[in-house]
Amino acid sequence: MSLILKEENFVVVEVGSYVTKAGAGTQDTNKPPSVLVSMADYNNPIQNNLVQSWPDLVASWHHILFKELGIKRAFNESPVLFSVPVQWTKLEHERLTQEAFETLNVPGLYIAPQPLLTLYGCGAVTGLVVDIGHNTTDINVVVDSLVQPYSTMTINIGGKQFDAYLLSLLQQDAKLVEQCQQAGVTLDESFARSVREGDDVCHISVGHDLQQTAESTEDISLVGGIPAATSEEIVDNEAVSDDEEEAKDIPENVDIEYQGHKFTIGPYRHKVYDPLFNPTLINEDTLSLPLLMQLAMQNCEPPEIRPKLWESIALPGGCGQIAGLQKRIKSEVGKLLSISENAGDVQTRVVGFLKVPAYFTVLKKKENQQYSTWLGGEIVAKLVFTDAKNHISKVDYNEHGPSVCHTKSY
Repeated sequence: MSLILKEENFVVVEVGSYVTKAGAGTQDTNKPPSVLVSMADYNNPIQNNLVQSWPDLVASWHHILFKELGIKRAFNESPVLFSVPVQWTKLEHERLTQEAFETLNVPGLYIAPQPLLTLYGCGAVTGLVVDIGHNTTDINVVVDSLVQPYSTMTINIGGKQFDAYLLSLLQQDAKLVEQCQQAGVTLDESFARSVREGDDVCHISVGHDLQQTAESTEDISLVGGIPAATSEEIVDNEAVSDDEEEAKDIPENVDIEYQGHKFTIGPYRHKVYDPLFNPTLINEDTLSLPLLMQLAMQNCEPPEIRPKLWESIALPGGCGQIAGLQKRIKSEVGKLLSISENAGDVQTRVVGFLKVPAYFTVLKKKENQQYSTWLGGEIVAKLVFTDAKNHISKVDYNEHGPSVCHTKSY
């Protein structure tokens, strides 16, 4: 007799390299995750989307399920949906399946790719997901609920690199260095991270570094001989994001508090994300984010779907919520894309961004938009765990072993 799984027991775990998010109960999906676990506490078992230490990773899950969520291992009635990076291979999926049933004693399991869940959380099934993580930025194309693996792009630029770059800018501020010395505070990456993650401290400015490239605008305005659209032409003016509306009259300097002392941060705080658009700033030999987005699009088939992808860009996670990011992407993309007045042509007309739908009254808030992947996981968990045909049960695992994950997960 199969175990009847109840919604209040459904668990979603969004596996991350920096923070893993989790929570139980999908009766109400309009809520942020109840558990946030720093992976630094478990020796950062995931690096560049790949598992470096399974014992440490499983230890984090053990803590989440049995300590944070209070589940009894011996009488575990909580099926788990694991949201994982698309880079994980069949071997990683099999190992996860084995650990879930043999170590965590789950009664049911489902494994889903994070980009797909991101779109589900935004109420879409097709789009371009740009996930700016701790170590990497991943670009994935999803068409009709299918992740396009040949369109996946990854660059080794993320929160960790932003912290290091910001630190170099902070150290060039003589007044700040003096303030730190007087307060006895070490100006290190922890300080930089506090600045970057502080509320309303950092903001991406669109024009601060474009003057130096203004002379070369004419050279890059032609794509394949077709005049490229300006950022204003391809922006849907009726769909201006909240962060753009709030970006007016930003002060040049801002005061922050760190370890009980106040410090003044200068206008360089607008440059924190510049390495995404100019990787040479951190000595990375790679394409910029806009170029990689364009390349991912070009690898997507059929061609007629590409304009819809540009209209449906999702920015999950905390790094994706920094003020001004959407506007900067629109500005940079506008120099690359061509536009046609002929509506029948396969040309991009609008660059738009997805958000958590307004009917999720809690998650639609600006501070909760980062949880779109988590929301997608909760939505899918409600669907797959109510029918044994849609998820891996303990009976399935006992009969077929770890390889059963290839038949009942995404």
